[in-house]
Amino acid sequence: MKPLDRRKFLQASALALGSGLVARTGRSAGAQPAGSSDVAPAGPLAPVGEGPAVSIRGPVPVGGTTPASGIFRSDLSRAEPASALTRDYAPGRWQLIDYETVEGVRGSMLYARPEEECGTLVLPLELQGPHRIYLGFNTTNSHYVGWSSHGQIDVRLTRDPGFRRVVAETGGAEGQDLFKSIQECYWKTADLTGQSLHFRQPQAPYRWPRESGLTNLSYVRLVPVTDVESAEWRASLPTPAARRLALIYCTAQLSGSTDGTENFHPTSERWFIDDFEAYRDTDIGTFIFEALRGNYCLYRSRIGNVGSPDNRWRDDWVDPLTAFTRLAHENGMRIFAAMRMIGPQYPMIRAPIGAAHHYWRHPEWTKRDRDGRPVGNLSLAYPGVRQFWLSLLRETLEYGVDGVHLHLNRSTPFVLLEEPVVKDFIARYGDDPRRIAGRDPRWIDHCAGYVTQFVREVRALVDEKPGRRLGVTVFGPTKEHPGDAFYKDKSYVCDVDTWLREGLVDLVIPSRYIDPLVLWRWRQLAGDRINLWPDLMPRVQPAADFVALARRYAEAGADGYSLWDGERRHARLTQWEALRQLGHQDRHDRIVREAVGNFRSIPLLTLGGLSARDSFRDG
Repeated sequence: MKPLDRRKFLQASALALGSGLVARTGRSAGAQPAGSSDVAPAGPLAPVGEGPAVSIRGPVPVGGTTPASGIFRSDLSRAEPASALTRDYAPGRWQLIDYETVEGVRGSMLYARPEEECGTLVLPLELQGPHRIYLGFNTTNSHYVGWSSHGQIDVRLTRDPGFRRVVAETGGAEGQDLFKSIQECYWKTADLTGQSLHFRQPQAPYRWPRESGLTNLSYVRLVPVTDVESAEWRASLPTPAARRLALIYCTAQLSGSTDGTENFHPTSERWFIDDFEAYRDTDIGTFIFEALRGNYCLYRSRIGNVGSPDNRWRDDWVDPLTAFTRLAHENGMRIFAAMRMIGPQYPMIRAPIGAAHHYWRHPEWTKRDRDGRPVGNLSLAYPGVRQFWLSLLRETLEYGVDGVHLHLNRSTPFVLLEEPVVKDFIARYGDDPRRIAGRDPRWIDHCAGYVTQFVREVRALVDEKPGRRLGVTVFGPTKEHPGDAFYKDKSYVCDVDTWLREGLVDLVIPSRYIDPLVLWRWRQLAGDRINLWPDLMPRVQPAADFVALARRYAEAGADGYSLWDGERRHARLTQWEALRQLGHQDRHDRIVREAVGNFRSIPLLTLGGLSARDSFRDG
C-alpha cells in the first residue's frame, strides 16, 4: 500500500462528507409488451433528470397522478393456489383488499395475520428477459407489533436458491400518512424468463410474538432494462477485488438474546439456505458467524452448552456452524467463528443464554469491583479462564473455518481488581490500584497487558492450523485526547497498537465509529499486511451517507468495511442495494445516483372500497 501523506489526508477527510446533494438521473424503461400489465399506464413520469438536485435528507419521492413506467402486477387475486385466498376474512388464508392509488393503479393487495399459517403463494409474472423488480407494500394500523428489522415477508423468484426476508420500509412516514400509502422499494434486477414470484410470511424465529406483524404485498412493478442497463447491473456483481466487506452475523435469534428470549434450533438445511440468500451476489468476502455467546455454543460442542435442559444435542438439529461454513465456501467467502465472552444476565432471565454455567462453576475466577464484590463476567487475568475460551475456539477450528474472531467490544472491560491483578500492579509500581484514578495510564497499560496476553494465546492457537486468520472487533477510539484515555485511547483496554506492531491479528474492525486520525495511525503501524475494516454505523442511513462514510475511512487507510448485525441490515431493500456493492469503489457515485429512484411513497385513493383520504379518522 502506498504510504499516506498526513497533510493530504487531513485535507481530504475535511471534504469527505461534502456530497450532501445528489442529482436524480433519468433512465430508459424499455418497451412494454402489449397487454402485459394489470394496469394500463396513463403515460410515463416526467424525466427524472429534470429539475433541481434532491437532498438525500429531504422528503422521499412521492408518486404523482400518473403511474411510474413499467409493468404492474397489482391484481394479486391471480396468486396461486386460489384456495389460500379469501375476501371474507376466513382464518388461515391470505386476505384480499381492493385499492387504488392516486397514480391510477388498481388492484387487490394481500394481507396475512402472524398467528395464522397461510402458506406460500406464487404470482405468475409472465415476462421474458431482464427487468428491474420493485415491490409495493402497505403498512396498516393494527394491534400487532407491526415492524421488525428482520422482515415482514419472504420473497424469491422461481430459480433463486432461497427466500429473502424483506422489511416493509416506511421512508420516514408515520401514522395516517403511512397507513394510507404504498411504499415501493427496488428489490433487484433479474431475467424473468420462466420465473414467478413466490412469497410467504416470515418463518420461525422471525415470526415469534415478540416481533410479529401483519404480512403484506400490494403489487409488483417490473421495468424492462436495455442492453446497456443490463451490462451496468452485471458490473455491480461481486469480483474478487471488490469482496472487501465483512458481514458480522449476530446469532441472538438462535441462542436467544440477553434480555431472555427463547432459543431456536433449525431442523432443516433449507432454513440456512433461506437465511443466507441475501448474501449471495454481494461484495461480502468474509462472513463472521457468532458461534460462541459465552459458553453457549452454536455448534455441536463437547465442552460448552448447546441450549437444551440436559445439554444434549438433538438428532434432528442441524449444526449452524457446519451449515454456514458450507454456504460461505460455496459462495466464495471466508468464514470466521466469532466469540463474545458473555456472562450471567439479570436474575429473572432464565433463558439458556443467561445460564452461564461455566461462570457459576468457577466463582473464584470472576472479576471484582473496587470493594471486592464479584462482577458478572470472568477475568482474563486467570489462566484457567483463558484456557476455557481457547478450548471452545479450538473446537470451532475443527469445522474447517478460515479463522476465529474475538468480539472485544462486548463484555468489557476484561479485567478489573482481582487479587492477581492487584498484586501484579503493586509489585510493578508500588501503588495499590484501588487507591489510584481509574484513568491512570499505568493502570490502563497494566489491564491491557492481560488482554494482549490472551490475544497472543489465540494467535498461537490459530497458527496451529496453517493459513487460518485472527480477527478482532474493538470499540473504535473516537478522539485522541488524554482525557478520554480509559474508554478511548486504549479502547476498553485493548492495546491495538501493540497487536499491529507484533502482527498478532489479521483483521481489525473498529466499531461503532473511529476517528480517522486513529485509523490513519493504525494503517502506518499495520502496513499492507493487516486488514482495517471499520464498521459502517449507524445501521440505518441513506445510501449517500454510507458512501460518504466509506470514502472518509478509505482516505484514512481502510481497505474494506464491516457490517455489524448484518443479519438485520439486508431486509431493508433500498439500503442493501447500496451496501451489497460498496466494495466496488469505482461505483460509489453511481450507487448514490441510483439510490434516489429506489424508494417511492404512493398515496392511496381508495382502500377496501373506501376513500383513503377521508376515512379511518375515528379515534
